[in-house]
Amino acid sequence: MDLYQSVFVIAALSLPVVTLIALGRAVLCAFRSHRARHLKFTLFSILSIVILLVIFAAVVVVWFVYGVAHTGKDATTDLVLLASTGTPVYIGAFSVWWLAVYMEKRLEKDTA
Repeated sequence: MDLYQSVFVIAALSLPVVTLIALGRAVLCAFRSHRARHLKFTLFSILSIVILLVIFAAVVVVWFVYGVAHTGKDATTDLVLLASTGTPVYIGAFSVWWLAVYMEKRLEKDTA
């Protein structure tokens, strides 16, 4: 296995892991805000979960279409695909994580 293939596989396997971690944090935030009876935060958490899942599903579709395409694929096209699809997932996961942390800090202020 070449170096670029190793990088591609590692990055491809990191996307679901990052997505699951961010989704777990958002689900935890939704549960806590629901228990605190804070409807806005619960809805924002659920909306962020849905948006992140839509982004990840779009990436999976693009990767599937790229995988079955009968065109000439090389290292540059693989890395362009990885950069163009991985960036939205990482940005979305970071945004969901940051939103969940922010909302949980606000919940702590409201309950204290």
